Amino acid sequence: MKTLLPLLSLILQAFLLLALTSFFSGFYNVYTVFSGGDPKLIAGHISSAIVVSLIQIIPALIGLFINTYVLNSRLNKNINSSAIFINISKFYAYLWILFIPLGTFLGIKQLIRLKSVSK
Repeated sequence: MKTLLPLLSLILQAFLLLALTSFFSGFYNVYTVFSGGDPKLIAGHISSAIVVSLIQIIPALIGLFINTYVLNSRLNKNINSSAIFINISKFYAYLWILFIPLGTFLGIKQLIRLKSVSK
């Protein structure tokens, strides 16, 4: 079970990429319908982009919490995680910084945690 936790964490955090992609594609749709001038249609696309990305963030948050557990266990030498896990976790931490304001805080905390684990 302890060997599957790092993999599960990375798979769940992949939902962050999906959330960012759907968020920006939703705002691209807003940009394309902006010339029509219909405020209800524009508001509908904006709310759709936000709601879908927030739903996709939930599994990514669970993955982040599992990642935190794995990194804390690595500090206590309970779980052995590879350098690939650390590098991918660092990539996800930078992606979390893009989710303003809560994701920025979580991403910075994750980068600090990764720095202490790498020592």
